[in-house]
Amino acid sequence: MTYQHTDQSGIHIATAEMPEMESVSAAIYLPVGSRYEPAPLNGIAHFAEHMIFKGTATRSALDIALQIEGAGGTMNAFTTEDQTCLETRGPAELMPVFIEIMADMLWNSSFREDELEREREVIAEEIIMYQENPSDHLHDLLSKALWNNHPLGRPITGTLQSIEHIDSEELKNFTRQYYHSTGVTLAVSGKVKHSEVCALAEKYLPKKTHQSPSFEHFNRPSASTRPYHLHDQRDIEQTHLAIGFHTEGRHSETRHVLRILSLLLGETMSSRLFQELREKRGLCYHITTDYSLYHDTGTFEIHAGLDADRLAESIAVIRTVLAQVLATGFTESELKQAIHFASCQARIELETPHSHMSWIGDSLMSFNKILDPAACRATLESTTLSELDNLVKKLLKPENLAIASIGPQSTDKISALCNSIV
Repeated sequence: MTYQHTDQSGIHIATAEMPEMESVSAAIYLPVGSRYEPAPLNGIAHFAEHMIFKGTATRSALDIALQIEGAGGTMNAFTTEDQTCLETRGPAELMPVFIEIMADMLWNSSFREDELEREREVIAEEIIMYQENPSDHLHDLLSKALWNNHPLGRPITGTLQSIEHIDSEELKNFTRQYYHSTGVTLAVSGKVKHSEVCALAEKYLPKKTHQSPSFEHFNRPSASTRPYHLHDQRDIEQTHLAIGFHTEGRHSETRHVLRILSLLLGETMSSRLFQELREKRGLCYHITTDYSLYHDTGTFEIHAGLDADRLAESIAVIRTVLAQVLATGFTESELKQAIHFASCQARIELETPHSHMSWIGDSLMSFNKILDPAACRATLESTTLSELDNLVKKLLKPENLAIASIGPQSTDKISALCNSIV
């Protein structure tokens, strides 16, 4: 298996040739997401992602579905804070069809008003579904607590109010501005040849790209303007708690240390938080850690679904675990196990054409080059206790902290329980 990368008119063409496979995975990544949106049009990147499935000048929505699924393939799309992706998977012989149809959808969508109004209702139901699911809504609450009025603090889906302002002309303007951006990436993996993919890209993808306006860079709000704790009081049995810390972005030289910290603190069954809250005390079913990295900033997060009647005890245990990590750090044995787990999982995660497609696509979108998986594993394996200790002391500070919660307690009560969590 080999990675190859060619630039054509500001568009990245990348392949992972896997001749032993019988399938292909192909995706077009666009360097635009929710953080590029003006506040009145919050949700327009996600809205556009929905609308590209609704027909082009030559294809109806049903045509698109039948030409992909009827030939044995599948298609999906997603929007994040900083990218939009349209992806396909299926038998290797469908690769030319995948690229032609994806290009048609992205650059020839009709954005018909009747389709737009129907999809507005679909997106409204999606927003309501997320709001009614505590674990989903908690993510949006934490983003608001962390980022306040910055675009990163707004929901990717938009709100019921903001999507009402999006019309066909706004969608056309937005996609003209961002879907032709320098850095558009076509990533294809599986039973493919790089030369063939380049020829198809030359045939179907835009011949010109332009430099789009950049996103609003994050500047930390002051303590007087940033909400550190947002709570949604609901009559439910559990309390859903998210504790977030600001970190450096994806270009930080210590991002590999953040991966190891997540494994050690809460991401695995042997981690400190999982052992203390679930295994030793039975305080919860769900407790985990995670992190998200953007161009200029990021977050490290603790998520838990806790027994509302034992919330004080649960938060006290979380506070104790964080204090112990700050005071004495981790052991050499813990570090060795976490590094071995991280390295093995990194290898396992690159076992399919789709995973290689995602790797090369994300690499180019985030770093403007294809990262070498072996080199990334080597960096993970080089993590030291000293690096961990330095990151923990830099990260777990009150000024980095934001908290979101959903549960039956009042805002004052849960805020008091979470006081001085670090």
